[in-house]
Amino acid sequence: MSKNIREIFAKKLRKARELKGLSQRELGLLTGLSDKSISAYEQGRVMPPLDILPKLAKQLDQPLSYFLNEDTPVDNLIIQLEKLESTLREVKKLLPSIKKMIRRRKRSSKRQ
Repeated sequence: MSKNIREIFAKKLRKARELKGLSQRELGLLTGLSDKSISAYEQGRVMPPLDILPKLAKQLDQPLSYFLNEDTPVDNLIIQLEKLESTLREVKKLLPSIKKMIRRRKRSSKRQ
C-alpha cells in the first residue's frame, strides 16, 4: 500500500538530515526553523510550508523530488553507499592520529 506524502516526506527528511550528520537543532539553525518544527516534520505531524521545502532541500543537498517520492531499491542502495562514503571520510580523518598512537606504542614496547 502506498504511503501518503506526509509519511514519505517525514521519512526522507530524517534520512537526509542524518546522512548529513546534522541534529534537528542544527538543521533548524541552517534553515531558520526551530528544532520543534523539524521534529514535527520528521514525525509526519505536519508538512512544512511550500516556501520552506527549497531551504530544507538546499541544506540537505537533495533535490526537492527526493522528499516527495517513495524509495526504490536503487534509492536505498545509493543512501547506503553515501553513508559508507561518509564513514570512510571520517576514518581517513582519524588515520594520522591512529598511526601516531601505533608508533608511540611500538616505541614504548621496544624500550621495555
